[in-house]
Amino acid sequence: MLRISKKKGLRLPILVVAMVIVCTTCISFAASAGNDVVILYMNDIHGRLESFKPQDAEVPLGGLIKLATLIEDIVGENADNVIVLNAGDSLHGTNIVNLFEGRPMVEALESIGTDAMAIGNHEFNYGQAALLKRADEAKFAFLSANTVDSNSRRTLFPGAIILPVGGKRIGIFGLTPVDTPTVTHPKNVEGLEFLDPFRVSGWMVTYLRDQEKVDLVIGLTHIGYDDDRLLASKVPGIDIIVGGHSHTRLDQPEKVASTIIVQSGEWAQALGRLEVSCEDGKVTDYAGALVPCASEVVDDAGIAEIIRTYNKELEEKLSEVVGESVIALDGERANVRTKETNLGNLVADVMRDAGSADFALTNGGGLRASIKQGPITVGDIFNVLPFDNTLVVLEASGADIKTALERSVSEYPNQLGAFLHVSGLSFEFDPAKAPGERVVSVKVDNNPLDEKKTYTVATNDFIAAGGDGYDVFKEAKMIFSSGEMLRDVFARYIKQMGKVSVGVEGRIVTK
Repeated sequence: MLRISKKKGLRLPILVVAMVIVCTTCISFAASAGNDVVILYMNDIHGRLESFKPQDAEVPLGGLIKLATLIEDIVGENADNVIVLNAGDSLHGTNIVNLFEGRPMVEALESIGTDAMAIGNHEFNYGQAALLKRADEAKFAFLSANTVDSNSRRTLFPGAIILPVGGKRIGIFGLTPVDTPTVTHPKNVEGLEFLDPFRVSGWMVTYLRDQEKVDLVIGLTHIGYDDDRLLASKVPGIDIIVGGHSHTRLDQPEKVASTIIVQSGEWAQALGRLEVSCEDGKVTDYAGALVPCASEVVDDAGIAEIIRTYNKELEEKLSEVVGESVIALDGERANVRTKETNLGNLVADVMRDAGSADFALTNGGGLRASIKQGPITVGDIFNVLPFDNTLVVLEASGADIKTALERSVSEYPNQLGAFLHVSGLSFEFDPAKAPGERVVSVKVDNNPLDEKKTYTVATNDFIAAGGDGYDVFKEAKMIFSSGEMLRDVFARYIKQMGKVSVGVEGRIVTK
């Protein structure tokens, strides 16, 4: 298996860049012939080392533990013709990964022979120091050509690497989303700037093709499917885009202009495989598909050992039962980002109670799992609230609160992490109206919200710092900062209550 050290990456000053600028599957591939290149890819794993049961599934599937086995079989068939790429958002998302600040995932990605990973927005969730430490420990490249220090204008990570594969020189550059400051805690990216990915990509293509004379250019991007398509149409010279961020499942490669676009969905439920032939710096043929990480795929022993090692330290704490839920609590991604759910209501109620506030507002993107009916463990709470956010209370005018609610529903019916769950108020919105004009009524105890009145609002420090686009709260007066993780506040509430039961109450109504 070809493994390239991150030390071969190109850590280029931005101004210089500007100047130069057993388990086989049912899918059948022909064995890679001659100098063909086989690209194996994944994106948006979000900490899923272990298999899991998706909603309504009967058996566990997915996870790096199964994806690793698929990779091993394919590598065995193709030897040094294989590149393994990760398009970001891997180092955060589950208890076993979060509590060790991403280290278990880095070890697992090394184990499967990863060559490069794009820096996703959630890679910053532990702060810059932790991320730089993970990058330094890793035996693969962390790539981002558009993340720069605001003062020095130097890239924080290598922008690109060159890999010799299948007798070819392959140039790979990485991109991080420009909205990272709003989808991780703003403090995690202080002093950083995220440059226009389209402009930076033009520099990178020029550099890789004209100076490095590569045979193939791959954009390893974490900017989302729609922007990948725009990138392909606007920036010529990118042969392949391996994308992430939007969790898009592309069962077959797509082509926009002359660029092949691939993405594998989420949570290691499938491994992407793309085979390409190239001559004279152009792709002459390609074929690809997703290989399911089905329940029948044998677990990889190496990943299983990594999981066992770290789980020993987690088991005692996470298995502690803190209370009971009388009903199932809905934290499914598609629901908490588009509508009121009972789990969203419960979390908002807990925040309002703990902060003794008039209202509570919490973003759906901060709720990452459901809770089954029955006992609630510490591990369940960590799954729901994996981010290191703390409880704060702000003073805000009724007008500011209405502005925040407008932001919440601005992209409806599309899923939005900024979608707010509320306590202490209710509101109705009309999706037929233009964004910014959709909230038609806000009620407090059946009375209209007074836009001139000052209210107290419990929220998390992510929202208070302007996260998820809530700039309206950046200048708000903070009257209480608990310094306590929201998940700990939630766990204490569950312990005090013993049993919880909350419904969907019409706090958020679509006209």
